[in-house]
Amino acid sequence: MISFSAIFVRLTHAESDVAAFYRTFVGGIFLVLVSMARKESLRISGRILPWVLSAGVCLVLDLLFWHRSIALVGPGLATILINFQVFVLAAVGWMFFSETLPKRLFIAIPLALMGLWLLVGVDLHVLPQEIFLGIGLGLGAAFWFGLYTLQVRISQSFPEASGGAPNVAIISLTSAALLACVCWIQGETLGIATVQDGVWLILYGLISQGVGWLLIATGLPHIPAYVAGMAILIMPTLSFIWDILFFARPTGATGVLGAVLALISIWMGVKAPCPSDHTNTG
Repeated sequence: MISFSAIFVRLTHAESDVAAFYRTFVGGIFLVLVSMARKESLRISGRILPWVLSAGVCLVLDLLFWHRSIALVGPGLATILINFQVFVLAAVGWMFFSETLPKRLFIAIPLALMGLWLLVGVDLHVLPQEIFLGIGLGLGAAFWFGLYTLQVRISQSFPEASGGAPNVAIISLTSAALLACVCWIQGETLGIATVQDGVWLILYGLISQGVGWLLIATGLPHIPAYVAGMAILIMPTLSFIWDILFFARPTGATGVLGAVLALISIWMGVKAPCPSDHTNTG
């Protein structure tokens, strides 16, 4: 179901930033209710608070970039692009935590670039300018999503951390408040035009931000790495398929090959160690 995230954004007629607000607001409320049902504390300690707030800012930037990428290049390619965040995490580990880059990354990165080249079209000179902008925004979203993921993991690594649901709930509502300000500055109303749009936005918030991050925060740390890697890989794969089925994305044999190469590169990147595993949070 998480693979429908970009599909929900494409289906709604709401502005990109408004859709981002409802994702974080609805998802945040859902996670608050889950935390209360589990009797988990929503209090954030002073040591954790900076990580939570910075994660909220990164999530805002991630969604601002990603939603615009979806509008320009479609949900399938935008979802593949944002999953290049695995390379961001590897780079952070190398630059700030003195990790050695796995040799497979030196194969994965050229594979990713080749896959992207085949996906968007071999003859780059005939591509419209908005495609390049959409790709740039998608890669920007990957950068912010990588930083967001890292900060969520760090904030949950403190001994006094409440748990996955309360942590992401506070992050989500922080992001919602910031996105409401963004919408206000841009003169966008938070009103929902139709019942159908409301349904898509609620599903987007519940599934993508609520249920999705609840599963990630509580489930992935306790399952084998290869299972986690495959689970993460399924999302962009299915999103690309949904884009073809629901929005008739034109994809020939070259595009399919490009998608396969990009997904293989993501899988190779997922197998790299997470920099937060070596972070001293004390």
